[in-house]
Amino acid sequence: MVIKSLFKPRGKIEIQAPDSIPPGESLHLELRITAGEEISPREVRAELVGDETYYQKVHRGYGYTVLHNTFARIVQTVAEQPALSQGVEQKWNCSLQVPPDILPACRGQWVNISWTLKAVVDVPKRVDLSQEKPIQVFCPPPQVNNMPVLPAEKTFSQVALSLKAPQVVSSGTSLKGQLNLLVKESLDISGIRVELVQVEDAHDRKANQVVSTTHISGKASFSQNESPSFPFSLDVPAGAPPTAICKFSGLRWKVRAIIDRKMKTDFNVEQELFVYNAPKLTDK
Repeated sequence: MVIKSLFKPRGKIEIQAPDSIPPGESLHLELRITAGEEISPREVRAELVGDETYYQKVHRGYGYTVLHNTFARIVQTVAEQPALSQGVEQKWNCSLQVPPDILPACRGQWVNISWTLKAVVDVPKRVDLSQEKPIQVFCPPPQVNNMPVLPAEKTFSQVALSLKAPQVVSSGTSLKGQLNLLVKESLDISGIRVELVQVEDAHDRKANQVVSTTHISGKASFSQNESPSFPFSLDVPAGAPPTAICKFSGLRWKVRAIIDRKMKTDFNVEQELFVYNAPKLTDK
């Protein structure tokens, strides 16, 4: 086993790179390294590192242990065995290919999936000299076919509910859909609302948060065999984190329609929703 010196080489690293990138593109960067001493590294490399945070309950106690999982690492060697002279700035340019199916960066209440661009001067038998820069990896819309979108349906003794809405939406837009009722027995309601729900699972820490609500009906009564229809528009916040599922954590979205009945159990129906945040492409 090689024992490394605790003293890292003296020097400065600057990373020049975009703050964000869509999947499937090349991440172009420039590294500027100024050595504070004579250094003979094994290599200079660039890394794009994906990390997720998740939580585990403390055994026989209260609280949680915060854990990290490095789920991806894209590495590019920039220079092999370069000679770094004291006080001399050297520059290197390189590119990292970002896969089209890369997991996006996603930050919720508990879920934290992040990407970091890292420049490393790998020096034998010493702690590496390194510098980091956070990178926002966007989530593009999924590749979908032209099959019709089937509504989410749920049947109760008094009413059948059918919720029809797009299953893919961009953050910062409005989700337009329709709730249809088929009344089987006379029905009195206090109101109807539609909610956008953010669902998080960070192993032992979970959260369900309603981030947007629209009321589509107030107090009403319906007779048997009536089939009222309620169109709706639901705001998706501009800063909504994208759908992302990692090894130990994940963030999902759903649309939920709720029929509120005073002093009685509510009726509801919901469907999964994919939220993406990649900016629209513009003509160059």
